[in-house]
Amino acid sequence: MPKNAQTENGATAVPVTELFFALIRCGIGKERQLPVTPSTDEWKELFDIAKKQTLVGIAFAGIEQLPPAQRPSKEILLPWYQLAQTIRKTNSRMNKSASLVSQKFKSEGFNNCILKGQGIAQLYPDPTLRTPGDIDIWLGGDCDRIIDYVKKYFPACTPTYHHVDFPVSPGLEIEIHYRPSWMYSRTINTKLQKFFTDKAAEQFENTISTPEGTFPAPTLAFNRVYILLHIYRHLFFEGIGLRQILDYYYIISREMNETERAEFLSVLQSLRLNKFAGALMHVLQRIFALDDAHMPVTPNKKLGEFLLHEIMIAGNFGKHDHRYRFGEHKYSLKRATETIRHNYTLLTRFPSETLWSPYFKAWHYFWRKKRTIK
Repeated sequence: MPKNAQTENGATAVPVTELFFALIRCGIGKERQLPVTPSTDEWKELFDIAKKQTLVGIAFAGIEQLPPAQRPSKEILLPWYQLAQTIRKTNSRMNKSASLVSQKFKSEGFNNCILKGQGIAQLYPDPTLRTPGDIDIWLGGDCDRIIDYVKKYFPACTPTYHHVDFPVSPGLEIEIHYRPSWMYSRTINTKLQKFFTDKAAEQFENTISTPEGTFPAPTLAFNRVYILLHIYRHLFFEGIGLRQILDYYYIISREMNETERAEFLSVLQSLRLNKFAGALMHVLQRIFALDDAHMPVTPNKKLGEFLLHEIMIAGNFGKHDHRYRFGEHKYSLKRATETIRHNYTLLTRFPSETLWSPYFKAWHYFWRKKRTIK
């Protein structure tokens, strides 16, 4: 359990997790000070939480907004500052890489766009403080054609239903997507893939600019659906980090006109994501103080508190979740078994996806085998 932050006289006042949420709200401009001043030990714990949730840059921005009396000492602040500077440099490198990677695949005959990461970072007030991940690039065209292209360079690659790794350069992780995402339910997945097909051309043409270069990235309308779905998928596999939730905050807090809102709600209904969207709205409101006016669906407090509990336990990519032993290889039988065991904890909350999960995984085993062994 987290420690409690203390007032100057030592009285227990605010849980450290709540202090962390307040610090993040300072980082995004929602608040200007913390409810209490953390002690040295509590600042260290706040740093650990920030690393776990890959929000060190945003938390550092929060520290810069605090009144002088609430800021940590220079000795405590130094690791925050150093990591924030590393994040800035990495973002610069990743922006350049995203532009070059996109241009390269375009020259090879693949329309494309950069998913998630560097595109969404441009929605942040300071894009350089968002902790970057790998490069996810969506290529247009037939799935097997794309896999065959990757096999020319990496014959031993292991494709999955939606992507294949493309380790072309040391220190640069690239995931090639031929489908942005998926659903376990066959019926809903069919609808989802049609949504992606219908929207693909628009995403490939939507170019954004960074100081290091330009590249195509999805529109806000597309990301309202896609990033929500991406978070949903991580609930079933690998775990959710607060960075992903903050990404969605910056997407959903942008204005929607009535036509855009109606289309978004129609897609949510079609994909049966309304309930999860309600849970996500509660988390966005609870942590980031999202305004009611920006909520397309009513917050679901009960489900939202469950979602927040999962986020705080698992952290980014579930690296800190000790409830399940997934094993080192993410495509192993052990990992599949543990994932199914985890998914059945979601049965009463998301029954359709949970019940379809083992059938999809069995089908997916043969789908991968066919494309891996040739």
